[in-house]
Amino acid sequence: MNNLDPNDQKTKFCIYCGKKIPINAKKCSYCFQWLDDEISSEKSYNNINTRVATPSYKNNEEYSKIIPMRRFYLLMILTMGLYSIYWFYKNSSYLRDEFGKDISVGLRTLAFAIIPIANIIVFYELLNEMERIIKKKGIETYSSGLNILIWLFVPFVGMWVYINIQESFNDFWRIQEPHLPVRREFDNGEILVMVFTTMILSALVLLYIFFLVYILSNP
Repeated sequence: MNNLDPNDQKTKFCIYCGKKIPINAKKCSYCFQWLDDEISSEKSYNNINTRVATPSYKNNEEYSKIIPMRRFYLLMILTMGLYSIYWFYKNSSYLRDEFGKDISVGLRTLAFAIIPIANIIVFYELLNEMERIIKKKGIETYSSGLNILIWLFVPFVGMWVYINIQESFNDFWRIQEPHLPVRREFDNGEILVMVFTTMILSALVLLYIFFLVYILSNP
């Protein structure tokens, strides 16, 4: 008779989806449910050689954090670059939520969006922190300092900088989340950014028309 001590095992079974995961995992990398240590240990002990028959996880589809480059180009063009603010917010959120970085995502995003000098600092910090994480996976990636310099001092190539960085992010998430599907359609945040951009452009056009009418009516 085999007496298996769950503490001696290197893996356990998720109590929600039945997949084999590392023994110290706090969150299942397949169904993304948080695991209670005591319950998951007992469940993994009782199911070393069996699958969970009736998974109880929620049927919420999860998508990879990869952004297809065609969608990325389109978002940047349609929003006249304003998408970069939402892009910064999302990637800062990943640093906090996925990698445990103690950062204020809202304050960083505000600084990136409207505060001169501070926007350079927080942008560099985002790139540098992600660069180190990506390199740990053995992936060839961008140079944070060089991309910041190009972003600052070379006119009309800001889009290229974002593309270069996003391609490295995609390579990382492709390895980090190999089991997740890639979202092809726009998510809710991206739709809101496009709507917001349309509202701003419409307001500017109306102001321009009112200004022309005023000038023509008051020669």
